[in-house]
Amino acid sequence: MVDFSAIISNLKDIGFYDVFLPFILVYVIVLGVLEKAAIFQKSDDDKQSRSINMVISFVFGLFVVASIQTVKYIQSFIISAVLFIIFILVVLILMGFIFGKDYFKHLFEDGDGKVKKGIIWAVAGIVLAIAIGIFFMVLGVWNWLGEYFDGFGSGIDWSSTLVIVAIIGVLIWVSNSSDKKTEKVE
Repeated sequence: MVDFSAIISNLKDIGFYDVFLPFILVYVIVLGVLEKAAIFQKSDDDKQSRSINMVISFVFGLFVVASIQTVKYIQSFIISAVLFIIFILVVLILMGFIFGKDYFKHLFEDGDGKVKKGIIWAVAGIVLAIAIGIFFMVLGVWNWLGEYFDGFGSGIDWSSTLVIVAIIGVLIWVSNSSDKKTEKVE
């Protein structure tokens, strides 16, 4: 019988998760960005630029795995991002269960079959805000802000205060943007 927990433990012991996977991740991402940007490319079929891109990606990957703290940041960010993706998947499954198979069309399209751009921008903004929040959480910015604001008042919960102020700001912005749309219609 195969003991998968022993295999995972062995991979962890040999540094698979701390060295190999972060190296491959950084290498592939940097190589993809360099290939797409074509910074060193002189012609369409330039093997020299591909070699340069590969060497630069290799060096970036080695620098990342040389820093234990950077590897921990990458691991924490990926774990948080995966948890967020699982959460979104569960929400989509529940929406499909509750609203049926065409809920996506009803949510993001108006009666004419055109995509509601406001909803798409709102969803994109929420996803971006959550990604930035995860990034700040991994880097410890939230803890630093909590300690920073803790000195301004004893007994005041600054995090909930900031969330409420942000929600009020979004509501004011949404109400003002809807007022502008009704003015254009009239």
